[in-house]
Amino acid sequence: MWFSEFGDGDNPHLWDPQTNALTALPKAGFNIFCAGHAFLPDGRLLVAGGHIADDAGLPYATLFNPFTNTWTRLPNMNAGRWYPTVTTLPNGELLVIGGAKEDTSKNLVPQVWQPSKNAWRTLSGASLELMYYPWMFVAPNGKSFMAGYWKPSRFLSTDSTGAWTSGPRTRYAHSRNAGSAALYEPGKVLIAGGDNPPTNNVEVIDLNAATPAWRTVAPMRYVRRQHNTTLLPDGTVLVTGGHSGPGTDNPRFPRYETELWNPTSETWTELAPISAYRGYHSTTLLLPDGRVLSAGGRGVRTQQVFSPPYLFKGARPTISSAPTSVAYGENFRVTTPNAALISKVSWIRLGSVTHAFDENQRFQWLKFTASSGALTITAPTQANTAPPGHYLLFLLNANRVPSVAKIIRIGGTSSQDPTDPPPDTGYTAVAFGAEWKYDDRNVDPGAGWTAPTFNDAAWKKGPAQLGYGDGDEATALSASTPRQPSVYFRRKFMVHGMVDQARLKVLHDDGFVVWLNGTQVFSKLVNNTAHGAYAQGSSSDNAMAEATLPGARFVMGENTLAVMVKQANATSSDLSFDLELKVTMQGNAHSSLVLESPNGGETLRPGNVQTLHWMSHGSDFHTLRLQFSPDNGAHWTTVKTGISDTGFFDWTVPSTPTSQGLLRVGDAMRPDIFDQTDTAFTISTSPRFQAVGFGEYWTFDDRGVDPGSAWMALGFDDGAWRSGPAPLGYGAGDEHTVLDKANPSQPSLYFRKKLTLGEAIRSANVRVLHDDGVALWVNGKLVYSRYMENGFAHGTFASGVLKEPVISTATFDGGPFVVGENILTVMVKQANGSSHDAAFDLELNLETR
Repeated sequence: MWFSEFGDGDNPHLWDPQTNALTALPKAGFNIFCAGHAFLPDGRLLVAGGHIADDAGLPYATLFNPFTNTWTRLPNMNAGRWYPTVTTLPNGELLVIGGAKEDTSKNLVPQVWQPSKNAWRTLSGASLELMYYPWMFVAPNGKSFMAGYWKPSRFLSTDSTGAWTSGPRTRYAHSRNAGSAALYEPGKVLIAGGDNPPTNNVEVIDLNAATPAWRTVAPMRYVRRQHNTTLLPDGTVLVTGGHSGPGTDNPRFPRYETELWNPTSETWTELAPISAYRGYHSTTLLLPDGRVLSAGGRGVRTQQVFSPPYLFKGARPTISSAPTSVAYGENFRVTTPNAALISKVSWIRLGSVTHAFDENQRFQWLKFTASSGALTITAPTQANTAPPGHYLLFLLNANRVPSVAKIIRIGGTSSQDPTDPPPDTGYTAVAFGAEWKYDDRNVDPGAGWTAPTFNDAAWKKGPAQLGYGDGDEATALSASTPRQPSVYFRRKFMVHGMVDQARLKVLHDDGFVVWLNGTQVFSKLVNNTAHGAYAQGSSSDNAMAEATLPGARFVMGENTLAVMVKQANATSSDLSFDLELKVTMQGNAHSSLVLESPNGGETLRPGNVQTLHWMSHGSDFHTLRLQFSPDNGAHWTTVKTGISDTGFFDWTVPSTPTSQGLLRVGDAMRPDIFDQTDTAFTISTSPRFQAVGFGEYWTFDDRGVDPGSAWMALGFDDGAWRSGPAPLGYGAGDEHTVLDKANPSQPSLYFRKKLTLGEAIRSANVRVLHDDGVALWVNGKLVYSRYMENGFAHGTFASGVLKEPVISTATFDGGPFVVGENILTVMVKQANGSSHDAAFDLELNLETR
């Protein structure tokens, strides 16, 4: 089953890998894009959360029944969840954690879905702000392990109200945002890639150890983010797709190469490349026949099937029969004509993939004995290593060729779909108990107090219920004598799309009037809104009134509620107010656009080409317009219209010196869809400028072979070399691009970078991070070296040794540079064959003539 992205999210389909047929499924009833999902023990899929707009999630949850192809709505969660993770627990309940609420704030409180009770259990003791789609796995001790993508890992106990404990920190120096993770054996987790710019760093942890700790293993060959990791029947881990460029999604730097990790040797093998870019929103799924489906991507509606190497190693074993369900620790019989040839039996939980993370898949080898025509296999003994649900059972022969799998269920009891009535489908934009600004001074605030622009900075604030006289108030207001006729309340809230309608509930005593964005939308017992007028009559204590509001009253973005509550008379003993507003969005979420680069703080050179990078979300975009402001947005000029929504545009920096430059990209037909640089950038004609900064991309050769004497030439063919962002090296743990380390260590590493200049250069200053020796050439001319007295031959080592990377600085004449295209080449040398680390990064500052 798959469903689409953004406004087309509630569009589930079924794909049959045998016939390649696509079939539309019934709709879930809300936008399930950006939800989390995992399987219940009985095979139903829990889908939690959904999409309102970027960073704004729905509080809805639903069950998909694959046996009947039907959806069943569940009670709403505590609040919205956009990018949450769902994890099946050992007891068959499901943990839902993280994500963003309706108002774009983070949902801090995890919840557990209890199928037996058809209810949510809130883990109020485990409140914690988390990243989007945290990488959650069940650990051998039964706790939930958060492997990333932030550096500190954590354990979550879901007992009682929940509790977090600290886990080991990862060794990689940065966050692994948009990386991927896999539980490749019970208690053993692999995390790979991620970060911006991306890395190829890989780490593993064994939670079975007495003191678990992250350990760096061999890197992937290519830096990646937005890639997928998939567990295969032979115990290997497949890495597909992603990109190697900066930004959220970057099809200009596609990673077509496929890589396979062997957990026994902890080494990588490059396999046949994919033919389509699979980045943001792509998915990869193991099929029962051992092939792998790779599909989708941002705006991509294609799919491919990959046949791993084990399918080309001879005949496959076959399974004649197997049980449909087993108990924990049970010895069960599987018949096969190949019993004498079987060397391994593996067991992989069904996959459930989104946003570069499989929330459901996990791998385990099973013990077995062979007899004539059959195997007796022992099921996992505990739910901590195999949470209840459905698994793919594979038989493998001596060549590690897998059979076609049988799907077997372990643990759990059958469950009927909930029979409760469908819950309210509106998400809560303003909840009962929310905080309000209020004015209880018994003064007229003036005619403009209901307007969104009214300045209420001097008003007090507090949580509802607000009032006096009943003793149940969260915020007690002042009560004048005689009683003030009117008390005033204001609250702002965000709407991230087109509203269909909204349901308003007002707790009141006595009369009230509600304004939305300055327009009166609801009232009760009030016919005169003058400050000194009393309500028309009295209400019961904590009376509740309800109304439906049309969607046209709302605006996208910030909205303002203003409420006047009136006493019935000057001797009334109490006053009460609280309010709830539930909003139902239109089917298609509002489109949005985010300008990622440049984003402020850069210094640009007139005449240079700057690549702009943006992300557009939604399916209803027109062509785009690019605008430039030299004065921090006071005036804008249009650079170009009719730009295709590819996510990239090469902008020639104008000859307009400024320290207050801004760029704005937006839909040419819809002025509400745009984004601009967060802070100003500089356009400088100063003779001194930075031509290369630390952290930029370099082409490199770490194969331990002599590239020949021409490798420093501009025209040298480096097409077989790899590329990645600096720092580059190995052994320190802070590399964005981890290079291969030979044994013994290779003496020389090679780096190349092209540089286009529009002016003649007078002088240059270089700052180079290195470990150990380093040499820099400009257009083939040596301009700097250190610890290179042994020469530049490939096989010689550096003449000095560094205990850790250092930054060396040098100034040299600009004569080697030319107007036009230049080539920078760098050689880094190890001090000896037993050196454990290497490092390289470079900053180049130039002065024009």
